[in-house]
Amino acid sequence: MKKTKLIDGRTTKDAAGEIDLGLSDSAENKVDKKQRDDSMERKRKLSFIALHLGAGEHSLKRKDAYKSLCDKACSKGLQLLRCGGTASEAVTEVTMILEDSGLVNAGSGSNLTIDKTIECDAGFMDGDGYFGGVGALPGVRNPVLVAKSIADVHKKEKLFSCGRVPPNFMVGHHAKSWAASQGISVCGDDNDLISKKTAKTYEKYMTQLKSVENEVNDTVGAIAMDNHGRVASTVSSGGNWLKFPGRIGHSPLFGCGCWSSNQSSVSSNAIAVSTSGSGEMLSRVHLPQECAYMANSEMNTGLVGSVSSCIHKHFIQNTTLDIHSEPRLIGLIALMWDGKHGEFVWGHSSSNFVVAYTSSKMRSVKMNFSELDRESTVGKSLKVEGILF
Repeated sequence: MKKTKLIDGRTTKDAAGEIDLGLSDSAENKVDKKQRDDSMERKRKLSFIALHLGAGEHSLKRKDAYKSLCDKACSKGLQLLRCGGTASEAVTEVTMILEDSGLVNAGSGSNLTIDKTIECDAGFMDGDGYFGGVGALPGVRNPVLVAKSIADVHKKEKLFSCGRVPPNFMVGHHAKSWAASQGISVCGDDNDLISKKTAKTYEKYMTQLKSVENEVNDTVGAIAMDNHGRVASTVSSGGNWLKFPGRIGHSPLFGCGCWSSNQSSVSSNAIAVSTSGSGEMLSRVHLPQECAYMANSEMNTGLVGSVSSCIHKHFIQNTTLDIHSEPRLIGLIALMWDGKHGEFVWGHSSSNFVVAYTSSKMRSVKMNFSELDRESTVGKSLKVEGILF
């Protein structure tokens, strides 16, 4: 058997020991080599994806189902990143999988309003500052796509005809019309989004209306960093059980639901944040934005310290929120990248918080079913953990 050296340094054998494989530094082989080199370079570069299933009281009975969903979503997001996809594409794809699952309070699994309808909120932001939000959106299975489309328009057109300014935030049926105009699939009947599960739960709470006041609601979201160190974030929610139609939570509001900023001359670290929790309170404090500012401040003590300090100062101990009587529930995921090293952190004041993450250096998706310590008080205590990547 004859060994033949390939142009990339490998060897092969031909059966007769005499066949000329015809490998040379031709233009075609140079292209093939460049493609292989580019592929290897992408594999060497670091990418990261993470998600959360909301700050709530997730049932341990569903832990296996949550794990399966997290594995599917994170694996798909990482696959996109490995193939050179952007952080924006990855977080959108991950969030769509969550919205389609029917397992969480987003998209097809959304809570019903008191009028037995579904109205969704969603937000999207990339590291360059492009933002889009939708609120009280009916008849769209993937609200995050509509939020992203609003952000994308600003990249393409600074102004519409006659000097009209493109929107940052849209609501209701007009947002559904926008979605259709952008080629996003919409439901002919808004009630098509109501599942058997949510309809059954609706009937349960309509007969126990007083108990719904303390019901924990889960908002999902994702953050990512691509091969080029660019970041993006999303958040998507069906809102509170039996909410009044037209109610909008924190998810689609600028700086309240999610935040992203790439490294720049004014930002030493790339930051991405996604939140969940008490929407009426979170819509008043711009917590993701504050976390990003604190993490990039001169007093930065690392992402764990920044997240912990920010949640305590701007949320749990914030006296401007004293007008609200419900527990101060928060769930937050954040990543920070300084160009060489990264941190991923999650924190929550809810009884539990489901997070999952993976990177191009990890062999599998890691899910964490985080729970407050037994001596902790829901809404007043905070648990913060993190990893380096």
